[in-house]
Amino acid sequence: MATSPHLVEDGDELKLDLGVGHRRRRFRLTDGAENLLRDRGYGTADLVPWTLAKALVIVGGAHLPEGNDARTTTWEIKGADGGRDATDDDLEALAEYLRRLAVEDRALDTLREHVRKTGLSRHLDPDELRGRSEKVGSLNDIARDL
Repeated sequence: MATSPHLVEDGDELKLDLGVGHRRRRFRLTDGAENLLRDRGYGTADLVPWTLAKALVIVGGAHLPEGNDARTTTWEIKGADGGRDATDDDLEALAEYLRRLAVEDRALDTLREHVRKTGLSRHLDPDELRGRSEKVGSLNDIARDL
């Protein structure tokens, strides 16, 4: 059985420990992702629900120190069996976090599929999610109207 996603303290940073391929990797967290987890009460050594961990990797909220393609890495992460289930409060907080993001266009379909296949779909319509080019396009439209 794979080890479930969990948080580790690495120096002064909180990182997400996940199985990638056949080894464990420590993903750095963006400030927003770390705040999301800490606000939900997660800390060092806590198991992170698979739904949250996978969403954070897809959107780049959890990334490898040397950089990674979020979509490709998502396909390689392991650890969905067992672990901790996301609560409705966790899913609602994650949905709010995701609504605020401009997702890499390349990862948008992967994120929408993840939302559809998980309990996130009770809190977030996949069509609410926007890619970067779409958000930039709407900002350009606003600027033109000024």
